[in-house]
Amino acid sequence: MHALYFIGYAVMATIAGLVIAQAQYSRQKTEGTPVNYGLLKAVSALSVFMWVAAGVTSVAYASYAA
Repeated sequence: MHALYFIGYAVMATIAGLVIAQAQYSRQKTEGTPVNYGLLKAVSALSVFMWVAAGVTSVAYASYAA
């Protein structure tokens, strides 16, 4: 329950990464522009960080409460 903010932000970052990836792929197919992997890496790294933070927070509070 304490990791709810991290989970919310992680879900938003994950969805944003998926939308950006789909948009970049569609743009590559229609216009021939290269995919901006730097942007995808940054959003993916933020998303992974938030998921890890949610897990660590959950484990920390679970072990602290016990």
